[in-house]
Amino acid sequence: MDLLRLQAVEKTYWRGAAEILALREVTLAVNAREVVAIYGERGAGKTTLLKVAAGFARPDSGSVRFRGDELGALSRRRLARVHREQLGWVDRSGPHSAELPMRVHLALALYRELGPADAERRAVRALARVGAADCAGERWDDLSDTARALVGLANALVREPQLLVLDDPLAGLGIVDREHVLGLLREAAEDGGLGVLLAVPDMPSLLHAHHVRALSRGRLLAPSDDTDAPGAVLQFPRRRRTA
Repeated sequence: MDLLRLQAVEKTYWRGAAEILALREVTLAVNAREVVAIYGERGAGKTTLLKVAAGFARPDSGSVRFRGDELGALSRRRLARVHREQLGWVDRSGPHSAELPMRVHLALALYRELGPADAERRAVRALARVGAADCAGERWDDLSDTARALVGLANALVREPQLLVLDDPLAGLGIVDREHVLGLLREAAEDGGLGVLLAVPDMPSLLHAHHVRALSRGRLLAPSDDTDAPGAVLQFPRRRRTA
């Protein structure tokens, strides 16, 4: 069973008097231990696709299933629990309070479950895991673009989810920092057993993905040779382990 599967998804929204078909018959699968990258021009529908995949927007038609459950059929409470415990969402937005140090920002969602002290210890470990340990005491406004990208990733990983959905986490980053973030995502998938779905800004970023889909005018391009993953255009080998 796929970790995440979108089947024949369509999504329409309105811009003034104009009806925009943002997603057209989108079928996509994400499994554990793989990175699936979505590439497309500005306005192609990448953010809409990711929000639908993560359950933050409902499709007009089609099916979105996470671990076999139809996300649109879940109660608000059950969906909130999925977002809190199983599905990590990453975008470029910061904390609600700019005064919070990052270890507290990451730990807040875990306070009830773990208590403040243990939650903040897990937050510090998550920051260290992505190479951002020195951000633990920093405020959002004081962070560089690179640090914000790493903190956003740590904020999702601290909850130990099964699926990560990332909306263009590489925007504004240089080549070296992009490589670092993409390497962390591939490591989280292959070593941590996560499924990863993300939008990427350019072709070189695709090389870290196991599967690549191109999105144009809301439609995923037809597959080429990969018959194992529905609609994959390119498939890259998994990292070889060395003794």
